[in-house]
Amino acid sequence: MNEKHIWDKLRSMGLTTAGTAALMGNLCAESALNPKNLQNSYEKKLGYSDESYTIAVDSGSYSNFIHDAAGYGLAQWTFWTRKQALLSFAREKKTSIGDLDMQLDFLVLELKQQYPAVWSILRTTDNICVASDAVMCQYERPADVSAAARAQRTRLGQNYADMFSKSGIRKHVVVSGDTLTRIAARYGTSVQAILQANQNRYPEMTADLICVGWVLYV
Repeated sequence: MNEKHIWDKLRSMGLTTAGTAALMGNLCAESALNPKNLQNSYEKKLGYSDESYTIAVDSGSYSNFIHDAAGYGLAQWTFWTRKQALLSFAREKKTSIGDLDMQLDFLVLELKQQYPAVWSILRTTDNICVASDAVMCQYERPADVSAAARAQRTRLGQNYADMFSKSGIRKHVVVSGDTLTRIAARYGTSVQAILQANQNRYPEMTADLICVGWVLYV
């Protein structure tokens, strides 16, 4: 499960609970925590899926990774100098460009070296909103930095804080592409059990309707 692995690794690197949650909320908004994520709008343009793009970059059969302007990976690295640095880092580590741990190591290194103010906030704050805004507006810099967009990322971060704040209660943050059937299979439960555990919190929820960002008891 990427969520728990990412949480544990970021916490081990010295991020506060709020900093870890805020960073994960932003990464979820960017890539659904998929390290092989190719920016959706470029899949048709380039003729690749997440998996085939990653394989092509790794093998060298696709040589325009640095300059194709397509967002890629956990943080959707896009600008050519950042993609060049990511590719060099992966080759230095002798891993796939889509390797989760390599990307987390690169992300932290990039924050430390290029965004020290954001790094400092992530290591010291207990305020998810402050940390989330710092990551979004200073590190990720998406096109939409409206109050609504910032609030959405803060909510995603809060979901991760809630998800890992209590032991014994399994929670799942819904990401793009999730279905109740897939979630139930992942946690060894049933669609009906998930519905019963969550419909009081999400009355509109049905076997076929769940929304990105919901935190489900599983």
